[in-house]
Amino acid sequence: MSALVARISVERASKRFSSGSVTVFEELDLAVRDREALCILGPSGCGKTTLLRSMHGLVPLDAGRIVIDGAEVRAPRRNVAMVFQHFGLMPWKRVRENVAYGLELAGLPKATVDERVERYIELVGLRGFERSYPNQLSGGMQQRAGLARALAVEPDILLMDEPFGSLDALTREILQDELLRIYQLAPRTMVFITHSIEEAIAMGDRILVLSARPARVRELLQVDIPRPRTVAGVIAHPRFIPLRDHCWRLLRERAA
Repeated sequence: MSALVARISVERASKRFSSGSVTVFEELDLAVRDREALCILGPSGCGKTTLLRSMHGLVPLDAGRIVIDGAEVRAPRRNVAMVFQHFGLMPWKRVRENVAYGLELAGLPKATVDERVERYIELVGLRGFERSYPNQLSGGMQQRAGLARALAVEPDILLMDEPFGSLDALTREILQDELLRIYQLAPRTMVFITHSIEEAIAMGDRILVLSARPARVRELLQVDIPRPRTVAGVIAHPRFIPLRDHCWRLLRERAA
């Protein structure tokens, strides 16, 4: 599939809460390309997470539609995986069982499940912790396990809801570099919600800046920093500061 083909199309999408009295986003239009990493920035409460959940088929829209690969989203799809901010691990399952969960749910053969679980635990750096429970892991290790679980189903599309937002600064940068490395090994369509301008620039091919509620597209920016990337390399790039300042002005002007 061409890099210019839209994998996800958001068409005049609107969502309301509190019996219709609060509109979080309204007539939102967006196209996410094949193998593109799109980061979404916007003020708190503008519906970023709701939009992502709607893409996953977990939250129905009140108007408009979301289309993935030509079919309207009405329920979760097997080729789409989501990584949540608070890990989403089942505390009664060990790391290996958590990573295997989606594969077993899909009814894959045991040999396939075992091979993928081993491969993706290795990929995210959790070798040796397969038999650990989530409460025996640090926050960063829990997020690695959540990422391995999402990657193990080998989705075409990865939806990430502030996956590193609750981590300390050092762990966050380490996992940002890990995700950049994994993305370089196997590029896929990714929508990444964040409150961090620096993270959006490091992770994204483009950045969507949303307005305050009801959210609309404020601007869609191209991140013209070549891949492969590291966080340190992005921050040192001459385009970093102009991009950061531009995003900050967009967010600050709307907040004011």
